[in-house]
Amino acid sequence: MVKSTPSSKTDREQHLDPARRGHSKDSSTESKGISGFLQETRAELAKIAWPSRRQLVSESIGVLLIVLAFASFIYLVDQLFGWVATQLFS
Repeated sequence: MVKSTPSSKTDREQHLDPARRGHSKDSSTESKGISGFLQETRAELAKIAWPSRRQLVSESIGVLLIVLAFASFIYLVDQLFGWVATQLFS
């Protein structure tokens, strides 16, 4: 298997530089300013698969029930340890 390697040391350094990772060599997107940023943001938001209202509500209720269950469990364990500590040290 043959690996593709950068042709020069500067290419390799640019390839490994985390600040340049993910950037194309074309800098036209950098010169667009705030309007370019807003256009690109709108384009990215259009790609998102938003949940339906029904899915959002049902999953939110599920999360709240799980949080309530864990909070109740922690409360009960805390009460149990408090009772045991009272019985041992009173």
